[in-house]
Amino acid sequence: MGRRLLLGVALLAGIVTPGAWLEAAPRKAAVETKFTLGWVGDEPTLRVEGRGVKFFKRVGRDKVAIRVEVPGDVVELEAEMNGAVRIGRQGRFLRLQMKDHFEASIAKVQKLTVGSRALDGLEGLVASLQADGRQEARSVMTSYALLHAVRGSAGPIAAVAATVKAAATGRSVRAASTAREETPFACWAEYAVNMVDYVVEFNSCVDSYWWIPGWPAVCAFQFTVQAELAWFWVLSCSGGMPV
Repeated sequence: MGRRLLLGVALLAGIVTPGAWLEAAPRKAAVETKFTLGWVGDEPTLRVEGRGVKFFKRVGRDKVAIRVEVPGDVVELEAEMNGAVRIGRQGRFLRLQMKDHFEASIAKVQKLTVGSRALDGLEGLVASLQADGRQEARSVMTSYALLHAVRGSAGPIAAVAATVKAAATGRSVRAASTAREETPFACWAEYAVNMVDYVVEFNSCVDSYWWIPGWPAVCAFQFTVQAELAWFWVLSCSGGMPV
């Protein structure tokens, strides 16, 4: 199940239909927001600048690191599939386990991040990207949902799940060419299929534990971290973004 877990939630980053891919370029958000994809070693990175916000993400095999910055405020997050979280603001950090004492952990994170201008800025950035079909924009939305999950809210996951369902009705887009044994199309197709499975797992988690205060946020945390790690897997497998 390990590889599947890693694979599946990647669709959060967003497999898009050919039509959506062609539509994305003219949108206003595409003009105002700058996306830069890169690599640090064998780990993909994403830098985004727009609406006065600087966003950075680095994804490895088992950990995602996120940084959101506006003038005067910085929020950083590192999250692992085993539930370990390190979150900081302005140089002050908390370390916690999402599945242990989650109510107390969420309360600490809420206290640390209350009034954060960086997170408010990210809210505005994400709102401007809602209609943007690019993979990079969907990846920002995934990180946004992860930050909400760590703060105790599973709400933004609904938009991500809707993207997954919409993508499942179309065909995945071919990725950049690669010399790997696995073809780009196979990488993205497997990614899409498994993503749907992860939506099912998330809904099952919520349905099973909705009555426990805060637990939907734990389900959301697992789902979004899986998505972030799948971003690493699919880009490594396919050799690049879809074209």
